[in-house]
Amino acid sequence: MKKNLFLILYNLLAICIIFLLLESLTRVFFPQIKSQGTDKNIFSENVYYDSHGLKPLSSGLSNGALVKINKYGFREYTTKIDTTKNSWLILGDSVTMGIGVKADSTFAGRMQTRNDSINILNPAIVGYAVKDYENMVNHFIVKRKNDFRISKIFLFWCLNDIYIDVPDFETPGGSLRHLLGDWLKIMRTRSKFYILLKTMLFDRPKSYYLFEKKFYDSTRPEMKNAAKKLNEINRLAQNQQINFTVILLPYEYQIRHSNSPENKPHQIMSSNLHQKGINFLDPIQYLMDRKIQSKKIYLFGDGIHFSNLGHRLIADFVGEAFNFTKL
Repeated sequence: MKKNLFLILYNLLAICIIFLLLESLTRVFFPQIKSQGTDKNIFSENVYYDSHGLKPLSSGLSNGALVKINKYGFREYTTKIDTTKNSWLILGDSVTMGIGVKADSTFAGRMQTRNDSINILNPAIVGYAVKDYENMVNHFIVKRKNDFRISKIFLFWCLNDIYIDVPDFETPGGSLRHLLGDWLKIMRTRSKFYILLKTMLFDRPKSYYLFEKKFYDSTRPEMKNAAKKLNEINRLAQNQQINFTVILLPYEYQIRHSNSPENKPHQIMSSNLHQKGINFLDPIQYLMDRKIQSKKIYLFGDGIHFSNLGHRLIADFVGEAFNFTKL
């Protein structure tokens, strides 16, 4: 009995030592791997009607990067908001929030640096979808009567913005997260070796793209809902003489193969936006023309959220379209 107990303890100790060694080596040789997760203390419920939002004057970590929220409830940049200036409202989810990237290095932060004559208002946060964007436009344009003097609205569209109450367990890896939720959360936030191992074993960027691609069909209720919401946002903007533009952000898998981009969702969105008379930009070809390995444009093992380089490229793309200065 004692011998068996000794063997069990010995093996557990050996496993722990090996894991710690692998964790240490990962941190040394893969410094680009960031811890995953966003501190909940920067969230606040029912900020924009039934949509959650950023908590004013809060701060926390998001994928290892510090996120500071100003008194107005927007991500804070070095350039402070001046209410005597006109503003551009930036709509988006965690991609636009810029998880894992310093504030001024995100595409929204770079837009602010390149345009000090205007305010960049970025209320983007983890978990947003198209209904939340409609709520925010109603809040800032109708409820607050455009007191920030918004002259442009940019919606940085992510493929999963089309969701209508999609349960997490239905998404790629969702059943495993549902089964081992707390344990996996600890591993994502504490272990970089776990992130490396997961990236080596699974192609999550491909899985997420293929999962979300199926929603982009004119017969799907998700597509019909997205078209309706975007049309309403455009109507609200036009009523106030505000320019509204949708930027269709790609996933890593969409630009992975240089000769054959996976752009069916973008084609469907572009056609729909064109029919509705909504301005849009598609950076897929721009990113592919840069001849940069696709994985370098995104966070490690993440086919959705941009790296520092990816944010710079998106800022350059938007800058060229709207005549910003490159930095």
